[in-house]
Amino acid sequence: MIKFIILFFLSLSVYAENNKLEKILVKLNSFNADFTQIVKDSTDQLIDESVGRVMFMKPNYFRWEYKAPSENEIISDGEFLYLYDPDLKQVIVSKLDKQVGISPAMLLVSDNLHEFFNTKLISNSSNSSKYKATPKDLDRAFFKQVVFKFNFDQLKEMKIIDNFDNETTIQFSKIIQNQDINVGKFLFNYPDGIDVIKN
Repeated sequence: MIKFIILFFLSLSVYAENNKLEKILVKLNSFNADFTQIVKDSTDQLIDESVGRVMFMKPNYFRWEYKAPSENEIISDGEFLYLYDPDLKQVIVSKLDKQVGISPAMLLVSDNLHEFFNTKLISNSSNSSKYKATPKDLDRAFFKQVVFKFNFDQLKEMKIIDNFDNETTIQFSKIIQNQDINVGKFLFNYPDGIDVIKN
């Protein structure tokens, strides 16, 4: 699942044909929340379930912390990406610009909304809306679609269908949007005695 989340975060932009979605994403400057992540296969069998904390801030800062059932961290300081496994006492460090791909999440920390996705409003009510995004270039994408759910313009859920028809649902709670986050929160502090692998 760590590999999935790395891919999940590594993209530069999204194309929003629906003006409302574009306006929501452009206004989403920072995000801080608890999350529950559930992964099921194409037969609806549970593959993985985990909980943790996520925060991101434009441009290109994010911190994704798994708390249970095991601890892992994925951190971007805007220049480098750090994948830290405390059990293995290992961190993999990669240049962020080497990790470019088409994925559904890095759009949340980028204002470049022009190239890679088609979007569609799939439901709307007085307090809730859902948008589906599909990549224009399926050969470069690792997923088929992502659905964003907003309540009063607050991001509540992301649901991703990958190329193997696995479904990953990420639900957010204790949400704080558009409040300043200290950049120091996105720095990786190297623990003593860990192996450092540079890509």
